[in-house]
Amino acid sequence: MMKIQEVVGDLILIVLDGHEPLKKIGIEQDKLFVYVNGYDEYGMWISHPKFSVPNVTGKGKAKTKKVEASIMIPWGFIVSIAHFPGAEGFDFPSPFDQHIGFE
Repeated sequence: MMKIQEVVGDLILIVLDGHEPLKKIGIEQDKLFVYVNGYDEYGMWISHPKFSVPNVTGKGKAKTKKVEASIMIPWGFIVSIAHFPGAEGFDFPSPFDQHIGFE
C-alpha cells in the first residue's frame, strides 16, 4: 500500500479539478508534473523553481524576477496523484518533455 509520505522529495504527476482559484498564482493546467516538498493537513507543498515575483530591491531594470518558491495545493483541488517510485529518469529535474511546475 502506498502512503502519501512516500512522494515527498519525488517527482509526481498531479491532476487537479475545480482549480480556478489557483489560476491567480499561475496554475492554468489541470495536470502537471511537480516536485513535492512536503504535505500537511491543508494540502501538498510543491516546488516551483522559477516563480515570478516583483523586483522589490529596485536593482536592475526588470520589474520582476524569478525565485524558487514552495506553493501549497489544497487537498480539495487534487483529484489524483501518479507517483513513479524507482523509475529511472524521474529525478528532479526531469529529462522528459513535460514542463516541471507551471508558468
